[in-house]
Amino acid sequence: MEKQRNLIIGSVVALIAVIFVVLNTSPVAINFGFFKVRLPLIVVLVVMVIIGMIIDIKQNKI
Repeated sequence: MEKQRNLIIGSVVALIAVIFVVLNTSPVAINFGFFKVRLPLIVVLVVMVIIGMIIDIKQNKI
């Protein structure tokens, strides 16, 4: 029962994240100090979500 609840909650959060990412496609400038990169916000959001998932997986394995 616990796994099903976590799956449903995870699916809802993932759906909300996908909707949020798809709605934000305008280009943004990211300043890294020495250089500036201009990317669509959708790319930045997807990369940040993936980084967050990797960090979460690494922390839960320890």
